[in-house]
Amino acid sequence: MASPFEDGDLYAELDGQARAERAELVRWLLDEGFDPQDIASAVNPMLLATNRVLGDDGVRISIEDVARRNGVSVDVVARLYQAVGLAQTPDAAAPVYSRADVEAVLPAAGLVEMGIELEHVILVVRLLMHGLTKASVAMRYGGLKTIVNPGVSEKELAEELSRLTAASRPLIDAMIKEISLLALRQSFETEAITFAERNSGRLPGARMINVAFADVVGFTRLGEELPLEELRSLVDGLVDITLDVVTAPVRFVKTIGDAVMLVSTDAVPLIGVVKSLLRSARESDLQLRSGIASGLAMSRAGDWYGSPVNLASRITDATPPGALWIADSTRDAIGDIVDFRFEFAGVRRFRGVSNIARLFAVMDA
Repeated sequence: MASPFEDGDLYAELDGQARAERAELVRWLLDEGFDPQDIASAVNPMLLATNRVLGDDGVRISIEDVARRNGVSVDVVARLYQAVGLAQTPDAAAPVYSRADVEAVLPAAGLVEMGIELEHVILVVRLLMHGLTKASVAMRYGGLKTIVNPGVSEKELAEELSRLTAASRPLIDAMIKEISLLALRQSFETEAITFAERNSGRLPGARMINVAFADVVGFTRLGEELPLEELRSLVDGLVDITLDVVTAPVRFVKTIGDAVMLVSTDAVPLIGVVKSLLRSARESDLQLRSGIASGLAMSRAGDWYGSPVNLASRITDATPPGALWIADSTRDAIGDIVDFRFEFAGVRRFRGVSNIARLFAVMDA
């Protein structure tokens, strides 16, 4: 029986230059040991070699078989596989899954076997996949930018991408590992267990935290004037500027539309970071305003919830362009600090905030 390559099925739908390039790519893939059937079924055969470097050897296996061979629950593996955003068939015994994809969730399954609740591990896996997907897009773009040149053929691009991936994978593996450990260390420092929590045996508890928001002045108007792509670039620029100025113990939490959210266990460095952010934004022709509040808040999945979060957001909405206002709770937490000068900015009652807020403008010393 003729193979798909022999009867031309692998590129029968192509003609001209595209057909010639696909034929060259197919010959190279066959020389590299890829099966014609794998080439025929690939969504993009140009990526087969790169995916092999990244762990996908083309073997299809069942979730049930992976779980049995590794001594873990089929249900746990299936739930974790779903948590990374991959579709499942109703039959866990069907050998239709990528071996590399299913085995990728085995370390997470090991955490469940250690006694960590499955729902907590699923949450961690979802958050990792969400963050790493964004990072992977950026890495892919950076890699392709170095090898995509005018006139490059499919085969040349496949070779170069495979080579670059193989050379950079050890560095990427180390980078993800070390940055993950760094983030974990910082997280433990930010959310240290309190005396009351140790004695009650209950986690997590509310803890004192300082919360800052900074948003783009006139973003609604800009949204009506600028094309969507320019608006997206503006928000991405805000994130870049923020990440450039953030230093421990201040942590970047998230973006919310046109705003960034920061938290810190210490109010003083948080004010310093926000002041740096306002200056950097001005230098980039971006006008921000910012508000900070302090108090008890709860942390979940890296986000923060509680009255200081709500109050900091409300203060930011009321702050003049280019300025930083803080709540009296933050002013009290700071005490006598010579690095900053504070001017009373008035008393406000904010929607959704039970107490009247006394506000202070942070000035340079």
